[in-house]
Amino acid sequence: MAVRRIVAIVLPQLACELVKQRGPVSPSGKAPLAVILGGEEDRRAALAPQPEREPQAPAAVIDVVDDEARRYGVRPGQKVVEAAALVAHLAIHRVTFAEIDAALGRVAEVALGLGATAAIQLGEQGAPRAGAARASRAPERAASEARSPWGDGPYDTVWLDITGASHLVGGEEALLGELGERVAALGHRARLAIADGPRLAQALARFGAHADGGGGAEAPIAPPGKGAQAIGPLPVQALPVEREVASFLVRLGVLRVEDLARLPRAQVAARLGPRTADVMELLAGRDPVPLLPFEVPRLLEEEVLFDEPVESAESLLFVLRGMTSRIASRLAARGEACGRLNVAIAYDRSIARLRLGEREDDGAAAALLEDDGRGPSLRFHVDMPVPLSDAGDLLRPLKARLERIELAAPAVGVHVIASRIARARRVQLDLSRDRSVDPDSLPALLAELSAEIGQERVGILEIADAHRPEARSRLVPASGEAAMTRASAAARARAAADRGAAEQAGGADAPALEPARLLAQPIPLGRVGRGAIVAVDRHLYAIERLSFVMRIDAVEWWTPTPASRDYARAWLVSGSPSGKAAPARLGELRSPRDGASASSCGEAWIYVDRATGEAFLQGWCE
Repeated sequence: MAVRRIVAIVLPQLACELVKQRGPVSPSGKAPLAVILGGEEDRRAALAPQPEREPQAPAAVIDVVDDEARRYGVRPGQKVVEAAALVAHLAIHRVTFAEIDAALGRVAEVALGLGATAAIQLGEQGAPRAGAARASRAPERAASEARSPWGDGPYDTVWLDITGASHLVGGEEALLGELGERVAALGHRARLAIADGPRLAQALARFGAHADGGGGAEAPIAPPGKGAQAIGPLPVQALPVEREVASFLVRLGVLRVEDLARLPRAQVAARLGPRTADVMELLAGRDPVPLLPFEVPRLLEEEVLFDEPVESAESLLFVLRGMTSRIASRLAARGEACGRLNVAIAYDRSIARLRLGEREDDGAAAALLEDDGRGPSLRFHVDMPVPLSDAGDLLRPLKARLERIELAAPAVGVHVIASRIARARRVQLDLSRDRSVDPDSLPALLAELSAEIGQERVGILEIADAHRPEARSRLVPASGEAAMTRASAAARARAAADRGAAEQAGGADAPALEPARLLAQPIPLGRVGRGAIVAVDRHLYAIERLSFVMRIDAVEWWTPTPASRDYARAWLVSGSPSGKAAPARLGELRSPRDGASASSCGEAWIYVDRATGEAFLQGWCE
């Protein structure tokens, strides 16, 4: 039976990184940062109108600090007023437990591509992290437990079961390298370790030789069955004991785990408190705690809330760039792609109602005021012709759409949902060339054009069965490979039929029987014949010759306006008596044939309405 191998992914600066993903933490962008962890009620308060918000209470306790704030002497557990006394320009932000759980879920989702089971909480034998239990706590207790290294917090670890899977990527060291790159793509700095159990791996990741950030130490890997020896050099704080117990042991001179392991078990058990059984198992190198599998959501959601409202498109684009990058990383781990991005930009409620109230008669402004219970917001979506998964391809249509939008009020948050999830296409490696063509280049361009000029104006031409030439093609949405394949097959069939008809009419070199370009609206020419003078775009042309093509009789007879027409090809010439070319507006005119002396000429496609005898210019031939 294979020994269980677990990877612990510890994110020591997770809360600070979530704040920095929203944008600059201060106007200068270089201020030290401190974070207060809050509950679900703080999430609703973040979207409240600006006048209703309250500043951070001086008695609030700091939970997480970044490296810059730590250099100034700010530590977790200090009150806001104490930290502000040390650092006057300290930036203090709030992060909710929902944001923490969502970030851990993203890491677990990315990690699943390298292992069988990922988890953000342990089973019954460990410390449960049920969201319902955490939401029901009193706020002061939740914050206290969030600062505790054991118990229910801190919430900074993702576990991955790699039992029997590491050889697929070249071993455990290669797996840690690949996993670190995937987590870094999400914008997080991680500490990784491998051991026989989740708590052993977590202790190695938190307190291993690489945890101090110096010396370029590699991620620790405990050999199978050697978990007790691996955690021996770690400080006693690496064990699941309360802070008071760890402080007491340090005062006695028990500084490391191996020092504690050498003491008599009976005396140690009397001092460890309620977690004696857990500590004894870890000292023996046993860690049977099960993982609670993380359930991957079908829809990918990313949400960012701003502490200070933003009004510039550049700030929103900065946030969307990070959101699309994280969505792309999650899609790559799942081997999937998305076909639609739904975006909701939450407005500041009071300013939105004030500004939009002044334009009540403006229907476009009223459409921007969509309230889903959390306040007014601007909502739009971008459809991809083919499901895409690359971060750059997902951002390009959003950027094109955002540049054309004017915000009705300052934005306090952005919510992006990736829907229409489909399996990503896999391209066969091309060994005959150094560089292969990117198959997503055209779909990404179509998505950007759809966002720029409108989805209804971008598509592919599809051949339709109709008698009237102007009805033989129509624009259909480029919704996927099937539509493109169907259109190209129909075009090839139509081209083959035209070539066959041309060969039967007069050989392979005979001209096509249909026009190359049709006008949006036919131009009336009056009654025509050989030698007749017609006016086209304020210029006069003479019809040198006419060639009958076909007749349609009572087409679409069931409609109020059935069509009965004679189609012909007309050779139009235009020139001056001096032989110099007259100004012509026919961009498609060709050179004269058969010795024609006119200075400009072109072959036109016309039809004559048999009911009235009037002719119309409908297009040009090539």
